[in-house]
Amino acid sequence: MADRNFEFSVRLVRALASLGVAHASITPGSRSTPLALALAREPGITDWPHHDERSSAFFALGIAKATGVPALTLCTSGTAAAEFHPAVVEAHHARVPLIVITADRPAELRGVGANQTIDQAGLYGAAVKWFHDLEPPHPGEAAPSLPEALAARLVSAAREEPAGPVHLNLRFREPLVPASWEIADGPPAPTLCLSKLLPAAEVVARVAALAAGRQGLLLCGPQDDPALPEAAAAWASAAGWPIVADPLSGVRAGGHELGRVIAAGDPLAAAGWLGVAAPEMVIRVGALPTSKLWWRWLGEHPEVPQVLIDPAGWRDPAGSLTLMLRADPAATLAALADAAPHPAPADWLLRWQQAEQAAQGAIDLVLADVPFPNEPAVARLLGDALPAGSLLLVASSMPVRDVDAFLTARPAPLRIAANRGASGIDGFLSTGLGAAAASGCPTYLLAGDLSALHDLTALGTAARLGIPATIVVLHNDGGGIFHFLPQAVALPDLFERHWGTPHGLDFVRAAAAFGVTASRTDNRWELATLLAELPRLPRLVEVRTGRAANLELHRRLQEAVRGALAGL
Repeated sequence: MADRNFEFSVRLVRALASLGVAHASITPGSRSTPLALALAREPGITDWPHHDERSSAFFALGIAKATGVPALTLCTSGTAAAEFHPAVVEAHHARVPLIVITADRPAELRGVGANQTIDQAGLYGAAVKWFHDLEPPHPGEAAPSLPEALAARLVSAAREEPAGPVHLNLRFREPLVPASWEIADGPPAPTLCLSKLLPAAEVVARVAALAAGRQGLLLCGPQDDPALPEAAAAWASAAGWPIVADPLSGVRAGGHELGRVIAAGDPLAAAGWLGVAAPEMVIRVGALPTSKLWWRWLGEHPEVPQVLIDPAGWRDPAGSLTLMLRADPAATLAALADAAPHPAPADWLLRWQQAEQAAQGAIDLVLADVPFPNEPAVARLLGDALPAGSLLLVASSMPVRDVDAFLTARPAPLRIAANRGASGIDGFLSTGLGAAAASGCPTYLLAGDLSALHDLTALGTAARLGIPATIVVLHNDGGGIFHFLPQAVALPDLFERHWGTPHGLDFVRAAAAFGVTASRTDNRWELATLLAELPRLPRLVEVRTGRAANLELHRRLQEAVRGALAGL
């Protein structure tokens, strides 16, 4: 009986490896032994050991986010499986391919008080694209190629648009350690051919006609297709449109033409520029932009034709779309550019370029006049200091908003990613470390102190596995983003206790306790030097800022941009 567990697991794992799965995050447990052994023996898959399931799942999420290939995360039965849920939710909303395998006990032990047994069937609900629950069969009880077919189904479902997580719950009976280690090869896994959804010619012609001569904008939200920047630049050139580029879009940095890229989209919107230079049409690609001001403006102006190009899913919370175009965004923008529509008046793009220059100049003047460090200046420094070809992971809350507002466009390649599917701060360090482990490029993490505190034990994983990543922690001793909310003024007696939440942790000492090299700096040149170095081991840099001072600086920056635009 043990051999059927192991044989099924080995064949499943071999098939997954043949289909491109190259990484697995594993936590210790008894019930998952057959699969853990199979993964440890499979040369095509790197098995990453972890101590807790939540970090393990986010680590796998980071691998999949960095590579675009499904990563696997495995755990034993009981609450271990529940610990995967936050990463599963993030993978679902961020469209990240993830294979979740939970080991379970036989079905007759559910609901009868058996130890370490919960109902794991459908545990993640609608957050997974596909769920399957089975007990490895005895020989002759199922199709001979069941493990290989199951592997293909897992990979296919995880990768198909929209990509996302899938869940396999395997009910193993004891004994769990195999009597024999020799397993014959099964049949090959089915070949997968997943193609992109190309736009119909008549739809391209319809959108091109709608855009002809209009003063429009291309709004590029978070997405991870490396082909999009060139296609976006081609369309903007043909249409005479500016590109408002979210930092997570891939369009703000790289070798494509950057002259039409607007990096200061959020400061411009905050300064009222959309009231002065409102577009007559918007084409959207990717998820909703990081800037709340932009997606709020879209919702408030349904009279402006809005076209979303997206292969699957629904990204229209305000119900303001004019046209939903189901197709690959990069291929569609390239086809639109080839359609050669009548461009917008030349002064339309020029106005936006002048506004971009004015905003960036105003921001530079203010930041040159205030002491370093501060959070906007650190976000801006990243664009200047990070080596070409780097991967930057940015935490939710204030870090991603500051990168959106203050990181300028640059010709040197820089990929920026974040957990913006559900926008949680949980699991951020683990996500970044997973990305660093698999990306093959210099990897940096920009964390707020609360996101670092939430996932602090990931530093132990970084040290134990020797993952080369630089972690910058912006330490303002609490929840800085909440100072921007009405609660800060309306609830002064409770604000600091329940929203500010100071903790007083010294991250340099904490990192050292986990075996990670750490330092603290308040010097711009020293931080830039550290960022320019390529680490061989994990390291942490703490940068201390003030929450109240950060709020006032953001207000000053907003007023400076507003003043600069008034001159236009």
